[in-house]
Amino acid sequence: MLKREEYSLKYQAASLKTKRALAKSLKKLMRTKPFSKITVTEIVNDCGVNRKTFYYHFEDIYALLRWIFEEEAVNIVRQFDLLKDYNSAMEFVSNYIDENRDLLRNAYDAFGSVELSQFFHMSFIGLNDELIESVEDSMHMRLPAGTREYLCEFLTEAYSGMLLGIISGNLNLDKTLAIKPVSSIIRASIVGVLTEQGIPDQNS
Repeated sequence: MLKREEYSLKYQAASLKTKRALAKSLKKLMRTKPFSKITVTEIVNDCGVNRKTFYYHFEDIYALLRWIFEEEAVNIVRQFDLLKDYNSAMEFVSNYIDENRDLLRNAYDAFGSVELSQFFHMSFIGLNDELIESVEDSMHMRLPAGTREYLCEFLTEAYSGMLLGIISGNLNLDKTLAIKPVSSIIRASIVGVLTEQGIPDQNS
């Protein structure tokens, strides 16, 4: 049984290593040409693997690009204690956008605003749900299910829209001035709704 578990761990590590190598090659190619012009053949040639290996890990190049964002940004943000470190989490996202602006702009051109907005929505709705739950716990209150769902959707759409505006170039914000106000607005929104509509937590 132990050998099987060890094999599984080694396989997962090797698979992750391959995915990261493919991601590195795609990012390298995206620095010099549009995403729409990049082929699987170019990626595997740069990476030193074959096409079969690529398709074993990813359905297509779009899936690889989505995985890059999940691996490099979303999964890292999930590791923050959002109640204590929300500003730090938002600062990380802001820095990631600055450091990968060409990549993200290329992705915006490839996916289009609708699909990229949907990606941000799927990525951040869980994080906002966790933040709401953390604030509920700290206040020993609970929101009615419908209210909680609406608030989570509202915050997610607002943040996704802001990110999309920054990436597209339609929204020019000084991140050093924007992070704290945005964080404060999000926190104040949750606290305000809980204060007005929250129900005391019977388990506290």
